[in-house]
Amino acid sequence: MKMAFELGPFQPEEEMLFAQLPLEDRFMGYGAVGHMRAELEWYDFNHMWCPEDKRLAGPAFHRERKELLRTLRGENGVFYSCQALSDFLEHAQSLANGDKGFNILTPGYSYCVRCRTTERYGYDITMYAYDNALLLPELAGLHELPEKCFSVMPESGELVMLQQERPYIFPFHSDDPPEIRRQVADELNEAMGVTKAQEAAMRMGVEHGFGQPCAWPWQYDQNGEPRCSDKPHKKEKEAR
Repeated sequence: MKMAFELGPFQPEEEMLFAQLPLEDRFMGYGAVGHMRAELEWYDFNHMWCPEDKRLAGPAFHRERKELLRTLRGENGVFYSCQALSDFLEHAQSLANGDKGFNILTPGYSYCVRCRTTERYGYDITMYAYDNALLLPELAGLHELPEKCFSVMPESGELVMLQQERPYIFPFHSDDPPEIRRQVADELNEAMGVTKAQEAAMRMGVEHGFGQPCAWPWQYDQNGEPRCSDKPHKKEKEAR
């Protein structure tokens, strides 16, 4: 079965992804898995993998990374030879420092590839890997806190409004059963474009302070459940 991926250009706001992110950004929303450093000279290709967050680099990721590299190194791949890469880069975008860059997108991961020519008619290649489950919401601004959202308090079952500007819980009196209150909160949040991860972070921010790590939306998954640092990443679990 052929591997599904797309090669394409990058957006201006993505240029920062073509370098190693500052430590605080690397593990705060962007989903940096690691990066590959490689040298391509004529047909010779030497590379090494440098991990960054082992929680994100489960067996499923490493299988994909190896299969992707085999495809790119194949006879029709952009890493097959210096000439193949040179032909491809003729139409690629330039980064601010003059290097060439392009994106490789798979269903689960994004790879930002930076290429620099060497003096011996070769290329230095760095390929940065990111987990789409974290990266794409970050680029879309969904890892930022909304001004307000609705929630249901776990202990009391109250339907409440949470605000950043005034960190206070505004309850709404309702005789509806908890599942209806939950449905109302979901519908109101959806109308405002608020995700469950943002809601969970807002609730923790009101309770514990918005400067605390528990108030960062990227700490929660699409269901609003904590991404536990001491547990394997979801993709890793599924691969076992």
